[in-house]
Amino acid sequence: MEEKKTKEQLLKEMIEMQKFIEQKVEDQDRFINRFQALVQKEGLFSQVIDNLPHPIAIFDHSGVLTMANKTLLKEANISLSDIPAGRINLLNRITNENYPVLEAVEDVFLGETTVLKNLHEPLSLFSRDDSYTASANFQSAVFFPVVESSGRIFHGAVLLMK
Repeated sequence: MEEKKTKEQLLKEMIEMQKFIEQKVEDQDRFINRFQALVQKEGLFSQVIDNLPHPIAIFDHSGVLTMANKTLLKEANISLSDIPAGRINLLNRITNENYPVLEAVEDVFLGETTVLKNLHEPLSLFSRDDSYTASANFQSAVFFPVVESSGRIFHGAVLLMK
């Protein structure tokens, strides 16, 4: 009798966990949809995006940053002037430790959203050189496409999370 109760408890816990996971996916989808609507309405340089409390970057097909919000500029210690000059390419900073980022960036331009966890110093991807000092604050990231109103993917975005 005790074994059956344990199986029932496990099943109940798994169902609750599945509901939790589904809610997180729905929340993530809602965020991405609102982000894309904001970009379509206001463009890449929206004040809302610029003032988000989490680092966010917009990049082109080759990995070159085209926009970074204030939080990313501060946390990665990069200059606003580095961005229009094309000096920051997150694909140039790929290492064995953060190799999944390469696949996530490629998948963005195939229309896929990717969540990466336990990243090794993701802020270092945005550093111009090796002078970046490590910060353990951000270890997860969501990579997603930025879509034009026509449906064409013209940029990718990455949101770093703790």
